Amino acid sequence: MEPSNNRRIVQMNDWVPAQEALFRPRALAEAQFGESSSSAERAVTQPAMPQFPEHDIIITGPSPPRVRSKSVSPPWVSAPKSLFFEDEDRGKDHLALEKSQSHGFGHMDTDVHANQSTSSKAGHHTFTRMLRRASLSLKSGVKTFVHRRTSVPAADVFDHDGQPQRPALAGPSHNLARPTTSHSTWHRLRQATSFHRHSRMLYSGHGERTFEADLGPIESPTFPVPGSGEQPPIIPRNTGAAARQAAASACSGLQGYDLMSTPVPRPGWLGDEGLGDHESGIGIALTSSETETSTPQDGVDSDVDVGAVASQDEADISRVDFVSRLPLELAIQVLAQLEAATLVKASRVSRQWFTILNTQHIWRESFLREKAGTYASSGSVQPGAGLGVPAIEPDNNWKDIYRVKHNLDERWKTGSARSVYLHGHTDSIYCLQFDESKIITGSRDKTIRVWDMRTYACKLVIGPPDVINDTHLSLSQFDDASSVHYATVAEADPAVDSTGRPVPPERSHQSMPTLYSPATHHKASILCLQYDDKILVTGSSDSTCIVYDLQNGFKPIMRLEHHTAAVLDLVFDDKHIVTCSKDVSICVWDRATGALLKQLRGHQGPVNAVQMRGNTIVSCSGDFRVKLWNIETGKNIREFLGHSKGLACSQFSEDGRYVASAGNDKVIRVWDANTGDCIRAMKAHDKLVRSLHVDSVSGRLISGSYDTDIKVWDMETGAQLLHFPKWHNSWVLSAKSDYRRIVSSGQDPKILIMDFGADVKGIETLESGLKFPQVPTEEGLETLVGELAETGLAE
Repeated sequence: MEPSNNRRIVQMNDWVPAQEALFRPRALAEAQFGESSSSAERAVTQPAMPQFPEHDIIITGPSPPRVRSKSVSPPWVSAPKSLFFEDEDRGKDHLALEKSQSHGFGHMDTDVHANQSTSSKAGHHTFTRMLRRASLSLKSGVKTFVHRRTSVPAADVFDHDGQPQRPALAGPSHNLARPTTSHSTWHRLRQATSFHRHSRMLYSGHGERTFEADLGPIESPTFPVPGSGEQPPIIPRNTGAAARQAAASACSGLQGYDLMSTPVPRPGWLGDEGLGDHESGIGIALTSSETETSTPQDGVDSDVDVGAVASQDEADISRVDFVSRLPLELAIQVLAQLEAATLVKASRVSRQWFTILNTQHIWRESFLREKAGTYASSGSVQPGAGLGVPAIEPDNNWKDIYRVKHNLDERWKTGSARSVYLHGHTDSIYCLQFDESKIITGSRDKTIRVWDMRTYACKLVIGPPDVINDTHLSLSQFDDASSVHYATVAEADPAVDSTGRPVPPERSHQSMPTLYSPATHHKASILCLQYDDKILVTGSSDSTCIVYDLQNGFKPIMRLEHHTAAVLDLVFDDKHIVTCSKDVSICVWDRATGALLKQLRGHQGPVNAVQMRGNTIVSCSGDFRVKLWNIETGKNIREFLGHSKGLACSQFSEDGRYVASAGNDKVIRVWDANTGDCIRAMKAHDKLVRSLHVDSVSGRLISGSYDTDIKVWDMETGAQLLHFPKWHNSWVLSAKSDYRRIVSSGQDPKILIMDFGADVKGIETLESGLKFPQVPTEEGLETLVGELAETGLAE
C-alpha cells in the first residue's frame, strides 16, 4: 500500500552515521532519485553531507531513539517488529543493495531501476521491494538486518592476475572532509575498538565503492578487522603471525563465491595461494623474550623479528669438542672419514686435534680412499702391487705419502717430466716392458737387455753367441775404453753453445753389463716380450717363443714352436700363453707345459697384436678388423668394424670393459667390449699409430706413432691431455706407462724415460719395494750352460 502523506521527516544527521552516507552505493542513489550513475558518483564524493529530498527517508512508525547511532548498536537492542514496514525497508535499503552487488546479485539492482522508473506501478514496486529485502535477509541467516563487517573502503581494482587488491586506508597525512559525526572523539574510539559484527558501518571492502580523489594511497588499517561469516578478515601488517593465523582460521571455504551466477573475480585471499604468508614468523621458535622488544630488521613494524632469533640462536649453540670427549679410538674412526683437505684444516683447531690427526691410521684411510681408486680395474689398487700404493708398513708416514702422490698427480696434469735416454742397443728397439725396478727391452740386434730403473745401468745382455762373442760389436766398451751402455739425463736448464743451440747432456751412469748367451736363444729380431715375477716370454722373427725363468737367473725353460712366420705379439696369464703371427693365426699354449692347446683362425691378414682378459682374447689384423675370441671354445664371438685401414695395435682394459685399437688410418677407437659399439674415436696422429697402452688405474691412454710423437689421452672423454712431439728421432715403436713414468722406444736405438716424479721430494715412498731379478754372474754362467746341456735345451 502507498504510504500516507502525513509523514514525519527526520534529518539523516540525527541517526545515520556519516560513513553510511559516505559509503552509499551507486545503485541506491539511482533507485531512489532516478539519477544517472555519474551524478550518483558525484554525490557520493562530496566532502560535505549531501542534502537528500524529503522522501529519501520515510519513517511511519515510532522514531528510533536518537541517543545512540545504530551503526554501533549493541546486540541486545531490540529490532523492529516487522520486516515489511517502509521505514525498515528504507533502513535496510543500503544493506540489501550492497549485498546484491558484492555477492553477485546484480540483476536485482536492475529490477529496482525498472520498477522505480514507472510511477504507475508504485504499489507493486513497494511490495516487491519489501519481499526482496526480506528474502535476502533471510537467506543470509539474519532476522532483523544483515551482518556487516567493519568498513574498509576500497575501489573495485584488481591485480594483473584478476585478484582484487586489498583495501587502502588513508594515512594520517590526509585531511578529508568527512561528516562531523565521524570526527567525534567518542565515535572514533568506539569505531576503533568495536568488533561488533551487527554494526551497520561495517563494510566488506569488496563492493564497488570508490573514493577516487578523496582517498590517497593507504598503507594499512590501524587495527585488525575480524571476518564475518561471509567476508575475510583484514589484518594490518603491523600485527604478528599469531594474529594472522587466528583471524584467517575464522573463515574457511569459498565463502559463497562458488554459488554466484554471475562471474566475479575471486578475491586473492580465496585463491590456492591466498593463505601463503611469506612474511610470517610462524614456525620459528623464539628462544628469548628479548626478541619481542628488539628492533625489527625487515623495515615493517612486527612482533616477530627473524634476524633477532637467528642471532640469539647462534649465541645459544652448544659447542662441544667431540674429539676430546670421545674415546680416542672412536675419535680416530670419525676423523678417518674426512678428506685430506679437510684433515689439514681440522688439524689447525687445537693442539689436541693436531696430535690426533697426525695418526697414521687417519691418513692411511684417506690415501687409500682418494688415491687408490681405478678407472677400469676390477677393484682398488692393492698396496705393494707396484702401482703407486706402497705396501702397508708400520713405519709408513701416510701423510707424507699422500703429499707425494698429490704432487705427482699435479705434474701429470702439467706434463712436467724429466727425460732420460738409455743407450746401448745397436738397432731398432721393437718392444719393452718395465716396472719400478727394471726395464727389459728387445731389439732388432737380436738381443734382450735388462736395465736398472733406479741407476739407469744395463745389467744383462742376452743374445746369440755370434752377437755376444763378436769382438767387432764390442758390447761392453768402445775403443777409447768408454762404456757402450750409458744414460743422458736432460737438465732443467740446459747449457747452450756459441750458436745458441743446447749443448747435448754429458754421458752418465755408464755401466758394464753381464753378457749372456744361453744355448737356447733367438736367431733373429726380438719382436715382442712380456714378463711377470716368475717368467719372461719373448717372440722373434724366427717364428718361435722362448720362456725364461726369472727366479733362476733368466734360465731358459722351454721353446714354443708352431708358427710358420714371425711372432708379432704375445700375452700370458696364470694358465695360458697366447701368441699371434704373420701366418694369420693365433696359438694358445699351456703355460706350465708349453703344449699347444688351440690354434685360432679367422683373420685374413697378419695378426699384429693380441691381448687377453680372463677367457677372452682380443686381436687386430691388417684386415681392418678387431675380433674377440673365447679362449675355451676357440670361437670368434664378436667383431668391431669401423677402421678403414690395417690395424697395428690393440689393448684391453684390465676389467675387460674397453678395447682400444689403432693403425694406419691414424684414428684411435675405443670400443665397448660387451656391445661392440664404438664409444670414442680420436683423430690421433699424422701417421700410422704403432703403439697403444691403456692405464686402467688412471684412465690414461698412451699412443706412439710413426710421426715420432707421443700423446696422452683421457679414456673417459677422448680429450688429449699431453703431447710430446719429436722426443724420438724416428718412428715410435713402443710406448707404455705406469703411475710415474712413460717409457718408449723407437727406430732410433735408444730408450726414452719420461719421469714425472723425478723432482718430487720423497717419490721413493710410493714404491712397493720390488727387487731387481737375479742376474747370472761370470762364475755362474759356466754352471748354467752345463745345466742347460743336461736338460737338452742347449744346441
